[in-house]
Amino acid sequence: MFDPAPERREAAARLVPGARFYAHLEELLAAERALDALIVCSPPKFHAEAVLAGLRAGLHVLCEKPLTLDPAVFATLRAEAARRDRCVYTVDNWTYAPALARLLDITTSGRLGRLRRAELRVTRTKPSASAVPGDWRKDLAIAGGGILVDHGWHNLYLLRSLLGPGLELDSAQLLPEGAIDEVVDVHFHAPGAVGTIHLSWRAKERANFISVEGDRGTADLNDDVLVVKTGGRTQTERFPQKLSAGSAHPDWLAAMWSAFRVECAGRGRGESLAAAEFCLRAIHAAYRSKETARA
Repeated sequence: MFDPAPERREAAARLVPGARFYAHLEELLAAERALDALIVCSPPKFHAEAVLAGLRAGLHVLCEKPLTLDPAVFATLRAEAARRDRCVYTVDNWTYAPALARLLDITTSGRLGRLRRAELRVTRTKPSASAVPGDWRKDLAIAGGGILVDHGWHNLYLLRSLLGPGLELDSAQLLPEGAIDEVVDVHFHAPGAVGTIHLSWRAKERANFISVEGDRGTADLNDDVLVVKTGGRTQTERFPQKLSAGSAHPDWLAAMWSAFRVECAGRGRGESLAAAEFCLRAIHAAYRSKETARA
């Protein structure tokens, strides 16, 4: 394990006795020659450099979101992954939340018919707590953006999974003006469909809501309750945990692991990069629209 902070290395050593710890990534990659993959879970500023180092060491790489927010850097990572025949996979653990996995199964099965609308809403009272000192999620130099980067990345790949890869950004509203975004509304269109995402760090309560409409029915997921209406019938399904409960979701990460292994094996290689490219393009366009409006 690599961590630049000695206090975190010491804490990790107490949790995982016998593990080896390094103060520099270069030391880890030089010493640990039998690795299959590098897992990058640092704050966003440090993602791309670590991913590139892992690829150049001949490793598959699993990286926390966002992979990168720089299109040129993304192109470099994609090219290096192809040259080394290695997988770069960006964490998409929300796909594997039981309630969301069920919703995606229903929509991809065709049960709702051709999808024509999807709305995703995430409300929080504040940013997620950090395991490192300081509130880096509201530090533009480290996080790269506000809630659009933090919660937005997850909801962007979910929207793409629902409505397909042909989504294009129509408009974006980011508040407050002149500061890191804490409330965001983004609107998309695809052939025959529209999608919206609403995100807030200023809400009165934590909640997640997704509504999907097709030409044969609807599905509404309100945190832990899924209501599907098709053919004049209503089916309600309840899940043990609300989507808005907690922030770490280790069980969702564990469920995601098999998908990473599949891409490492070469099956479906590049799908995660394609989803990451969509998220990057959407976020980049949204922030560009904010800068254009300000100018």
